[in-house]
Amino acid sequence: VHEAGGEALNKVRIFDVYQGKGIDPTRKSIALGLTFQHASRTLTDDEINHSMDSIVTSLEAQLGASLRN
Repeated sequence: VHEAGGEALNKVRIFDVYQGKGIDPTRKSIALGLTFQHASRTLTDDEINHSMDSIVTSLEAQLGASLRN
């Protein structure tokens, strides 16, 4: 996640792990808190969205992860 998130991603925290009703028994739902920050300016929505897309693509490719709806 750190690598895919880029330089502006400065903190990743797992704040929930769920297994149970509504989740495939071979999978887990993991919620991440991500903190993006640039030292000298405000990040744009496009920059954050690009980082988020990169993170999701990386997790899909490396772990078979998917976003839950």
